[in-house]
Amino acid sequence: MSDVETSQPRARSPRIVVDGIIANRNLVRKRGGVVAVAMSASLALVGLILLALPGSLLGMLGYLILVIALPVLSIAGVPAVSTFASYTLATLASAAIWFALGHVSAIRATRRAVVGWPEWAREFRPLAIGVAIGAVLALALSAIVLGAL
Repeated sequence: MSDVETSQPRARSPRIVVDGIIANRNLVRKRGGVVAVAMSASLALVGLILLALPGSLLGMLGYLILVIALPVLSIAGVPAVSTFASYTLATLASAAIWFALGHVSAIRATRRAVVGWPEWAREFRPLAIGVAIGAVLALALSAIVLGAL
């Protein structure tokens, strides 16, 4: 070996500490979309439980929560067309939307050097509120068109 090779320090690959900054960044980036879908699924479960309980007020609240959790529900024609295919289509399309929003939020949040789930939530919140408002407005518009309101 020559003197030039021995005098140069070797480049070290960064070690990732288990609960360190880089590990948290990678975790948020990898799981941001999955967390968004899980949050939507848990909200849909709450809506389904409220739908199953007796009472028209609980049913209306449960359906509203279900529409927020599955924003494609109104586009798929539910409740006018209540088939297995329409519910499946709405569920898969809504999961794709929530995954995309969660992933975009993760990418936007991980632009910073130090990031965690609170920063992801800060990026995800406005997008989720926009989707929820859009889903409720679509439900109201479909109710007006169908003559229910």
